[in-house]
Amino acid sequence: MTIIKKPVNKQAVMAAKALAAKKRVKAAATRKKRRVRQTLDRFIVLAIGTNATGTPKDTTGWTASLLRTGNPAIVADFDEFGVARFPTVSTLTTVPYLLTLRDENGNAIKSFNVPSDREFYVARF
Repeated sequence: MTIIKKPVNKQAVMAAKALAAKKRVKAAATRKKRRVRQTLDRFIVLAIGTNATGTPKDTTGWTASLLRTGNPAIVADFDEFGVARFPTVSTLTTVPYLLTLRDENGNAIKSFNVPSDREFYVARF
């Protein structure tokens, strides 16, 4: 069996490559950058232990409060999985807060400084 090679038109190949490259550049220029969206619409606090696995604390009956200078405290209850959701604080937060965790008896357990631009905060203690 004999293979017959057709003469290659180098000009046509180069023109096709140039056209393909031009299309790629044009497509890249018109492509919009995707905006990163946050996935949490309200501020959330997660209370976890300091052990190596970082398991959530049993926080049944606990509360978390966010305090901002000159404003009343915003309070949210924890569920049994160590999660507190603040329904009135939208994300990304625009101001820093002082977060205070309280046990079922109302005793302050720990306080944390939460910076602005957050969706959630992991309170590790």
